Amino acid sequence: MFVDVEQMRAGANKSYAAAGFADEGVQALSRGRVCAGMFGDFAAAELFSTGIDGAHTQHATRLRNQERRLGVLGDKTHVTASCFVDMERRNTEALQAVKWSLTQA
Repeated sequence: MFVDVEQMRAGANKSYAAAGFADEGVQALSRGRVCAGMFGDFAAAELFSTGIDGAHTQHATRLRNQERRLGVLGDKTHVTASCFVDMERRNTEALQAVKWSLTQA
């Protein structure tokens, strides 16, 4: 099996970049709110404004969750790449030890 750890690390870095973009999106959404009375001062307008405000909050929450998930994905991918590198090093050392013992017999 071949594992390209550099490609894994590049993917992790792209995940971090996407997390950064999601964070920027949350910050942009957080700067704007639906103002009370924005759509008028009658029952249907208030109901619509409440719906828009709820959707706004839900979008910001989902975007924040995506930002966290993308960051965790990047972290886990880097850890996995490091595990493959460590495993390859240990396996190489084990093979060298076997090779050395065979040449000494």
